[in-house]
Parts: sequence; structure tokens; C-alpha cells
Amino acid sequence: MKILRLSITLVFFSLSLFCQNKITISGFVYDKSTGEVLIGATLQEKMTKIGTTSNEYGFYSLTTLSNDSLQIEVSYLGYERLSTKVPNHQSKHIDFSLAPSAIALENVTVVASKEENIVKRNETGVVRLPIKDIKALPNLFGEVDIIKAYQLTPGVQSGGEAKSDLYIRGGSPDQNLILLDDVPLYYVAHFGGFLSVFNADAINDVKLIKGGFPARYGGRLSSVLDIRMKEGNIQALSVQGTIGLLSSKLSVEAPIVKDKMSFIVSARKNLLPIFKIMGTGLSYNFYDINAKLNYRLSKKDKLFLSYYMGDDAISMSEKTGKLKNKTTVKWGNTLLAFRWNHVFNSKLFSNFTLSNTYYRYKNMFEYDVKTDSMSKALSNSLLTGINDMSLKLDFTYLANSNLNFRFGANSIYHTFTPNDEHFFQEGTGIVTTRERYSNSINAVENAIYLENELKFKLINANVGFRYSSYHIGSTNYYSFEPRVLLNLIFREDISIKYSFSKTNQYVHLLTYSGVGIPSDYWMPTNENVEPESSVQNTFGVSKTFLNNKFELSIEAYHKTLNNLITFLPGESLMGHFDSWENVVEKNGMGLNYGIELFLQKKSGKTTGWVGVTTARAERSFDNISNGKPYSFKYDRLLDVGIAANHKLKDNIVLSGTWTYGTGYPITLATERYTVNNEEILVYSEKNSFRMRDYHRLDVSVDFNKKTKWGERTWSVSVFNLYNRQNPYYYYYDRKWINTTLNNTGNGSVFRPVYGDLKLYQRSLFSIFPSISYSFKF
Repeated sequence: MKILRLSITLVFFSLSLFCQNKITISGFVYDKSTGEVLIGATLQEKMTKIGTTSNEYGFYSLTTLSNDSLQIEVSYLGYERLSTKVPNHQSKHIDFSLAPSAIALENVTVVASKEENIVKRNETGVVRLPIKDIKALPNLFGEVDIIKAYQLTPGVQSGGEAKSDLYIRGGSPDQNLILLDDVPLYYVAHFGGFLSVFNADAINDVKLIKGGFPARYGGRLSSVLDIRMKEGNIQALSVQGTIGLLSSKLSVEAPIVKDKMSFIVSARKNLLPIFKIMGTGLSYNFYDINAKLNYRLSKKDKLFLSYYMGDDAISMSEKTGKLKNKTTVKWGNTLLAFRWNHVFNSKLFSNFTLSNTYYRYKNMFEYDVKTDSMSKALSNSLLTGINDMSLKLDFTYLANSNLNFRFGANSIYHTFTPNDEHFFQEGTGIVTTRERYSNSINAVENAIYLENELKFKLINANVGFRYSSYHIGSTNYYSFEPRVLLNLIFREDISIKYSFSKTNQYVHLLTYSGVGIPSDYWMPTNENVEPESSVQNTFGVSKTFLNNKFELSIEAYHKTLNNLITFLPGESLMGHFDSWENVVEKNGMGLNYGIELFLQKKSGKTTGWVGVTTARAERSFDNISNGKPYSFKYDRLLDVGIAANHKLKDNIVLSGTWTYGTGYPITLATERYTVNNEEILVYSEKNSFRMRDYHRLDVSVDFNKKTKWGERTWSVSVFNLYNRQNPYYYYYDRKWINTTLNNTGNGSVFRPVYGDLKLYQRSLFSIFPSISYSFKF
């Protein structure tokens, strides 16, 4: 309640400073050539220096002193600055359209702009990477990947070679709130984790929040990845596509009614059987589709319909004589969202979202044998998933240039399906059997929030709270989550920031990685398993250099986690779906702390960033490692990520990334002995050893060319340029070294001779060149 009283006090203090001789100009900021909204555009009145920025929907509201003639300057990185006079004294609605800079290349932004710099932004732990920079980076199989770009930033781990997971500030992947047009996605990886589900051609803006979470975000502990889809070119038909080794994609966007209604459809699919080419015997296919419909009903109303669907399928078949068996694993997401933006007046903006998101994972096994005298067929399938119906209402009230409010509410109806099993068998002498067992669990999660952002000359703040509740059966949980961010501005180019965040999470992810393909099971909080919670403190310094061309942030964080769960040693969910709480260790604790440095250059011939992290991540459970804290599986003492794009010529762009990380923790055997001719290994304390250090250099070059019909780009990239053999996993084995001939009573027998038991490293990728062709018209 202290946070609430402080918020109210600050509100009335700000309002008391607000005189009546002011006008408010509001509207949207667009890209002039496509009609896409520009998120984070800066608007400033030239004389008073009063300014604001456009929000995540492109809406702005600027309240300033009423003069005979106002001069409004609008700017956005990579776009030509616009200056407009507002001659009269009345508040009005004005939409601004900015033209892309004539000297901004497709992949490199070379024009600086007066965007709100890192010093003045009320945020900690936030990383923004321009989509154009992401598209220029080297990539595996020639496929642009948003997730992998963010893995090069401080505080973010991938979890292993070529994976698309996010381990942020010591958290696990299920603790990330990943939003696509305000709707959560539960699984974001294609291709066994090598590729994320996000098609960069369909994305307008991406923002990662690692700490200092605004009150409008909740339900996860570690991060928010907020991704906004394009709305579709409302001016003219636009087509772009890419043909690559791993996949090919095509995007089409066009107006249905010019300046009124538009759409975008973007599809991606693998064309080459990569696994078969690599000789693995696996058959693999994936696809994803992004679509969006945008309708400007009036100056005050916009309607959106967003859709995403993506599926993966891996199968392995084996045929021996009359015997055939096949194992297939499928997983995917489906998302559908309806949104309504409404402008009540020049100060009050709202967004209503009705959505459904569904994640499913299905494992199928088929067995068939036929001979002259008998036949037998057997099939078994297991489906697990989670389906959410959600209703969300968000309001933004921009009282004046110094005070903004955000408030709202949302409700989620969860349907968990731990196991939907089908079994069938028939054959000679066998009773035909068809069985099905299905189990679903329902829960309701609600939340309300209030946050108010204050901006003054020397101090800015964002103070708020989130109140959430969770209901399953007769069990109820409630949580009050205060959020505080303070920004002390010493000069125009330097500030000190502090943030405090308390968060709760009501869904749990259990991952089984035994023999076979790993599988994910989302489980609910219930009367036996409490919600996870986290408290994070962040302290940082922000600095700009050379007219905002360079931004530097140094942040230290301390995060505690409570009520974590994990499998008990040797346990899995198989046979325990109805009593899964009995095979997990509960009430675990986590301690994560570290220091992050992030230096970013956003303009000039060379753009990119350097990220350095030194951190620790620990876990502790009562019945694991004798209750002592141990290193988290993805604890990394030092991590370095460097990314650079350089315009060599007007049509040639060079790019490179280098990453380094100390080895991940691992548990290894330290002793062995033999009992009854069986070798027994004695393992060390949990995660007490480290893998080899990881490092890799990737490079690429893009050749751009204007053509009669549009633009085309050839991209040549080399993954792992100096062929570093990085560890994927370790295993024990005895290698064959010789063969002996032994004489027995039945004749001579050749027997293999094996060497000593040794530890071996398995690597995944060596040097790998790739090429892709992109076009746009």
C-alpha cells in the first residue's frame, strides 16, 4: 500500500504543476511509404523543448504551451526528420508520416536521429535491436533469426550450440513471457531448437525486457520479449521472399482499400530434407504462417486481426523384412487475436484484446508386422498441451508531458492437457483393443495493474503495482507485485537508474530429456505446487557518446527465485500424469546475480554492439545435492557477444559476430569399481565440473542491387569460420583398440579388445557455409 500512496502523491504533485494555458496534439506516426506505425518515434515542440514518444501502437499525445505558432519536430532513427507548424491555439488530432532516409540502406542505418536516448528512457534491462540490423547478421543455413540475435546481448544465454532457447539472468525458458501482438506463445523453436518460430519479414518491432518490469507485464519471472507484427502495406502491393538452404519464405502485403485497410501474409517452409542429406535417417518438416488484417475504421478506431500457426514434424521409420515401425513427433503453436484500438480523446487511449493461444506436443508410435501365418498392428499416441483464452483491456492516459498513466486488467482461462492417450491393437489371435484416456485441468488467472510514469528535468520514475489471482478447483492464490523504477539524470548524457520488481508465475514447465526426443509438459499450480515467485533489484549507469551515436549501459542485478520445481533424480512423468506432484522436487530456491555491460552503435557506416556479462546462477532443493546450493545447468561465469555490420560500398554490407562463454556446469564420474563383473560409476557433486569454453566466429556478406522490378540480395555466410569444435554433450565410452583370437573347445573365436573408459566430447557443427537469395518489389 505504500507504493499506492506514493503513486497518488506523485500524481497530485504533478497535476498541481500543470497550468491551464496548454493544448494537446495527438495522433499516430507512420512510415510514409508503407503506412506501418513507427514505435518509439520522438516528437518535440521546438521552442519549449517539451517532447514525447509514440507508444507500441504508434499513438502519441503531446501537451505543450499554447503559442501563436507551434513548431513540432518528429524524428525516428533511419527516417528523414519532419518539422511542422501548428498555427492555432486548439487541441487537435494530427497524424505524421515520415519518409525513410534516402541514404539509409536496406541493412544498415546510417542516419542519426534525435530519438529519446538511453539516458532519459525510464527503463532498466531493456534491449532494442533494429530489425534491419538483425537481418544483416550471419546465420545458420542462411536463415535470419531474431532469437539468436538477442542471444548475443548481455544476460542472455542460448543453452547450447545453435539452440533458440532463452536463459535470461539465470532463469529458464518457461520463465520468459514471449508475446506476439500482445499474446503469449509457449514454445518458440523450430528445427530441434536450431531456429526460432519468428519470421523476420513479418516483424515490425522487437523489445527485450530483463529487469525493471513495468506493471503491465506479468505471469513470468525472468523476461519479456515483446514482438510486434507488421500491419501490412496500406499504400501499395509489396512482395518479398528468400530462398535458402534450410527454408524458403514469401511475404505479401497490400492495401485492400488504400489508406484504409491492408493485410500481410508471410509463410515459411523447409524445402530441402536437411536431416536426410546429413545421413541421420530422420524425416523433418516445418512451416509457419503469419497473417494480419488492419482496418482503420476512423481516426479514433483501428481494428486488427492477427494469426500465427506453425508446426514441426520429425519421424523415423525402420523396416526389417516384414516388420515396420515408425515414430513421429509433432509440436506447434496456433495463435489468433482480435484487437481494437480506440482514442477516447487527445489524452486517453485504449486497446482491447481477445485472443486464443494453443500449444500442443504429440508423440506417436506405429508397429506393423505381416507374415504368411500371422499379422499384428499396434499404434499408440500421446498428446499434451495448453490452451489459453484471454481477455485484456489496457488504457493509457497521457495527462501531460511529465505524467503518463497506464492501467488495465486481463483474465486468462487455462486448459491444461497433461495427457491425451490413444491405444490401438489388432492381429492374429489378439483381441482388438481401442482405448483412450484423456485428462484436462482448468484454471483461471486474473490481474489488474496501475503504473504511472513521471518525467522531470533531473529525475524520472515509473511506479506501479500489479495484483494477480489464480483459481483452480477450491484452491486460490493471490499476489501483490510492486514495481518501482527511478532514473536520476545528472547531465544530458549520463544517468543512474534503480529498479525493483516482484513477479509471480502460475504455470510450470517440466521437460523430460531421457532416451528419445525431449518433450515439454506444461503443468498448473495447484494445492500441492505453489506458484513460483521472484524478486529482482537492478542498479545501472547509462551514458551516451558522440551525439547519441553510442549508447553504454552498465547494470548490476540481484534476483531471488522461490518455489521452483524439478524432477526428482531418475524420475519422469511416464505413468505419473495423475500424480505428477509426487515425482518432482518442490520449494526450490534460486539465486542469480551479475554485472552486464552493453555498448551499442546505431548509426554510421558501422553499426553493432558489444555485450559482456559476468554472472552466477545457483539452485537449491532439500533433497538434491544434500540440500546444498549448486550451479544451475546454464550458469556461465563470463559471456561475451560482439556483432557488427559495415557498409563497405553502397551495395555491399559485411557482417560478423563473435561469441565467447565459459563452459556450462556438468556432473561427471570421479570413481569407479566393479561388482559381480558390472562396472559401477560414482558421480561427483551435482554440476561440480565445467565443459570446455565455447567460442565461435560467424561472418557474412550481402550483395544488394536495385533492379528494374525492385531489389535483390545475395547473402553468403560462413558459420563457425575457424572450425571450433564446441561441446554439445559429453559421454563415457571404451574405444575398440584390437582383436584377439581365442581358442575354445568349439573352435577359434575373435574377441574385441577395448581400451580404458574415457570421457569424450560430441560436437554438433563444424564450419558450415550457406547462401541465400532474397528479393523485394
